[in-house]
Amino acid sequence: MMVSGDSGHGSGSQDFELNLASIIDCLTVLITFVLASASFLSIGLLDAGVAAAGATAATDSKPPEVNLTVELGKDHAMTVKIGGKSTSTTQIPAKAGAWDQEALAQNIATLKQKWPELNAAVLTAGDATEYRDVVKTMETIRKTVPAVLLGGF
Repeated sequence: MMVSGDSGHGSGSQDFELNLASIIDCLTVLITFVLASASFLSIGLLDAGVAAAGATAATDSKPPEVNLTVELGKDHAMTVKIGGKSTSTTQIPAKAGAWDQEALAQNIATLKQKWPELNAAVLTAGDATEYRDVVKTMETIRKTVPAVLLGGF
């Protein structure tokens, strides 16, 4: 004999409670870990170049003969370094307490005449260098060398 409501099967309730507290705890730990680990990441080299419209990729994968590095130092002095097939270092002192962009442009134009395949430069700056000075220097370099990479940050 069966008592009503005690049919044995099929009478169980379909309502259940989902425990979200443990899921939220896991997500909180994961988000904290991601944020903490992101603070230790540093960008070694950042491609700040913009490709020209209609430009095609280079077909040869030969590395460049020389590498150009421009460093913005203290007291508005610039250092132009050439590495690779030839090595040289040129100091460009400040002009009236400011960056001497004209001397930099002349120096890079001379290097471009010497090595016509020079198509990229790396720009590094110290922590005290202002952003607008980095951008002005990038614009000066781009007049002669199409690709400027930001490095050392």
